[in-house]
Amino acid sequence: MKVILLSDVPKVGKKYAIVEVAPGYARNFLLARGLAEAVTRTNGKRVAELTKKREVEKKKQDDHLDKSLASLKGVVMTLARNANEEGHLYAGVTKEELAFELGKLVNVAYTADNIELEKPIKDVGEHTIVVIVGAKKAEFALKIEALTAEAE
Repeated sequence: MKVILLSDVPKVGKKYAIVEVAPGYARNFLLARGLAEAVTRTNGKRVAELTKKREVEKKKQDDHLDKSLASLKGVVMTLARNANEEGHLYAGVTKEELAFELGKLVNVAYTADNIELEKPIKDVGEHTIVVIVGAKKAEFALKIEALTAEAE
């Protein structure tokens, strides 16, 4: 059964996407909870309207993120984390943490997918982090400082 998703549904699709799902899943879960609307011949205009709306929202979001990439130039983010005497962190700094902290710093909602990081950072010091939005990239400096027992 073809349905139009009215909100993001994990493992099914994004808002305003037209997807094919099992009839039982559509009736008992998606339609019953207002997460989707059945695709019929009569709501063809609505499908086109929702698709256009999705494209406009996506473009607006991409423009906002592109502008924010320019503001990352020269940004130095400082994080304080617990570390041992050799400078190794007890818990690594992950993409998710970086996206959250960067979002707070520049008032833009980044996701972990926007941060290019092979593995969590586990050392104190300065690091260069790459942020990717679409085909554009920007870099910012990350300085990780060790928390001492007296500072806690």
